[in-house]
Amino acid sequence: MSAKDHVSVRNHKDYQAEVERLEFTKEYIRTVLDISKENKELVVENMKQSFAELNSKDSSTSYTDLLANANYLELAESELKRLESVIGKPYFSRIDFTNSSTKTEEVLYIGKVSLFDRVSQQPIIVDWRSPIASVYYDGRLGEVSYEAYGETQTGYLSLKRQYEIIDGLLKEISDIDLTTHDELLQKSLSGKADNRLTEIVATIQNEQNEVIRASLTHPIIVQGAAGSGKTTIALHRISYFLYSFGYRFPPEKLMILAPNRLFIDYISGVLPELGVDKINQTTYIDFMRSCLGQKIKLFSPNSKLIKLLDENRTNQSIQWVSSFKGSLEFKELIHRFINELEENLAPREDFVLENSVLMKGLKLKKLFLKEYTYLPIYKRLGKIKNLLEDDLKKKKSLMLSNLNKKYEEALEKALYKTKMKPEKRKQKVISLMEMKEQRQKRVEQEAKVAVKKYMDAFVMKDIFTLYKELMSSPDQIKKFSHTLTDQECKLLSRYCLRIFERGAYELEDLAPIFYLKTKLEGIDEKYKMRSIFIDEAQDYSYFQFAALKEGFETDLFTIVGDLAQGIHSYRGLNNWTPVFEEIFPNANYQTLQKSYRTTVEIMNLANEILTLMNQELPKVEPVIRHGQKPLFQTIDPTNLEKVRLLLEQDIVSFKGEELHSIALIGRTEKECQRIQQLFENSGLPIQLLEEKEEMKKGHIVIVPSYLSKGLEFDCVLIVCLEEPYSQVDLDIKLLYVSMTRPMHRLYLYGKDQGDFLLNKTDSIHFES
Repeated sequence: MSAKDHVSVRNHKDYQAEVERLEFTKEYIRTVLDISKENKELVVENMKQSFAELNSKDSSTSYTDLLANANYLELAESELKRLESVIGKPYFSRIDFTNSSTKTEEVLYIGKVSLFDRVSQQPIIVDWRSPIASVYYDGRLGEVSYEAYGETQTGYLSLKRQYEIIDGLLKEISDIDLTTHDELLQKSLSGKADNRLTEIVATIQNEQNEVIRASLTHPIIVQGAAGSGKTTIALHRISYFLYSFGYRFPPEKLMILAPNRLFIDYISGVLPELGVDKINQTTYIDFMRSCLGQKIKLFSPNSKLIKLLDENRTNQSIQWVSSFKGSLEFKELIHRFINELEENLAPREDFVLENSVLMKGLKLKKLFLKEYTYLPIYKRLGKIKNLLEDDLKKKKSLMLSNLNKKYEEALEKALYKTKMKPEKRKQKVISLMEMKEQRQKRVEQEAKVAVKKYMDAFVMKDIFTLYKELMSSPDQIKKFSHTLTDQECKLLSRYCLRIFERGAYELEDLAPIFYLKTKLEGIDEKYKMRSIFIDEAQDYSYFQFAALKEGFETDLFTIVGDLAQGIHSYRGLNNWTPVFEEIFPNANYQTLQKSYRTTVEIMNLANEILTLMNQELPKVEPVIRHGQKPLFQTIDPTNLEKVRLLLEQDIVSFKGEELHSIALIGRTEKECQRIQQLFENSGLPIQLLEEKEEMKKGHIVIVPSYLSKGLEFDCVLIVCLEEPYSQVDLDIKLLYVSMTRPMHRLYLYGKDQGDFLLNKTDSIHFES
């Protein structure tokens, strides 16, 4: 039995019925859009009426109507846009499912939106995110089950069918049998890089679907091989999250932390396709700059990587400092520093007004250290200040009243009850009246400044000053560290001083500063995200994860990355275990070792390169899709004209095969500049890609290896003119990253095969 019953679409037994069903669906969508347009005009009229009535005496009802109509209009417009966007391809698959309890067979068409018959409420299109749609992704034909709202539903799946619909026309029908649907996946994978990301929803695989639909109330950490669909999974999980919890979590409270602006541009076309709007898309650095509320001069996050590459990777002090700054040990050092700040800022003195104790210091200390711990430290002092102001307001009146009463009694006694000479009585009365006036005046004057005077004793330094003071002093570092030697404290302090003297910070400084802000000042509510999605997470440090969790006050993180591509592992992250054991102990941890991007031949070579590393990493399993072996071509870098002609010839050849997405990858930016110079007088559209640039459509991209991470191309040409790769972990990872970017073709150009560590490989074709 074949894996797929694939015949000419017109010869399919259900062809006519499927064409009619497609036409019905498209016509229904058009009708809904037309009716909705009329409703929209009605809503707009209602809003105008509500505006007009707002000037009347009783405008509360009109105002409520206005808000309701505005909210409906916004909701309706976003739903209608999605419906309008799918009319050319309203669904991509069908399942025939008989529920065990009802014994009724349902024929369900699955697409990117849901659509129901307004009369019968029967589904015309089922959203891919709905519980029953998981049967399409997970279940084979026969007995299947799925989870829906906390209960397990069982039934019989008699048909799984996939469609190719282009511009509203049915082009192909594919029935999937008991064996597999590999051929459908193969067709998707053999497509072009520039549109594959947007069409992946139809071919989500079982293990990917498990990650997408994993518990949304727990964090999840995914170790995913190159090409395993990590980015796709993260984006679809966002869509699934909003589908499931959108009523509780507005999209503005969800955030993607992308590795760079280039990556955001790369995914920008996908989110609307998945029904995701208004979600925050930013980089870690851009988010920190906004949140910390100060213009931070920051060294380029790749500058240290480039320095390590330029210095033959031997600078142990740079690597040690970076690793320590990214460690949980450093987090504990900062935490002990904060604890001392907290202890030193705790009130101890009584709050006194005109020699009267209004509030005991012990009570204030207890409030600060026990009762108000739900607040950041500086905000606790603000709370203490407000408490003293309120207390003073009440007790000042009472004090003045008591003073008045005390002196009135003394005056009465002096005037009527005490025997004394008239002159002496007169002096006594004058003295009492003066004392009364002086004390009342003193109370009034002291009350004006009492709270300020009391609070002035608490010096609240800004977080940047505190961080600099701590990290500039080896004695301070030693004081709060339980493990560092005197020599290490001096090394760390000297290193930080050199950075601070240049008026800047490193990326590794952002986590501790953010942590200080979290504990001392608090994070502004507008920056507190409810669910966070981090791609290329292997480039984060343990401290970054821990600080983000503390600052956001949530552990709803989706973290996807690949340790094999951890080119910034000098920051400390080389193992996921501390992340899910110490930082996110409630996390689900899953691995994805299948690669859907590249061919078996390319992946075999990348796997061989990976084995050269000291780190033990599992091999990537390529999905069975064959292509040409990677090709190594010998070049003479002293004859640049000949090199250019060879590269141009290969690029033109790729273009002739309709492989349009092409990247030239160099080891560093300098190497890429050399490659760009080759094409100065070329007629080819060439773009040297920088981190904050968008990729220009139709251009051949030149990109440094460390910026290519996360990107995907039809063809990749790795060029070595002056910078060969050495057998050290950093270079091996950069080479691995570069080799796993192409979907179809990988060519390498160098003086000899040793430039790419290919001396002992059988997975490449050599051509002189």
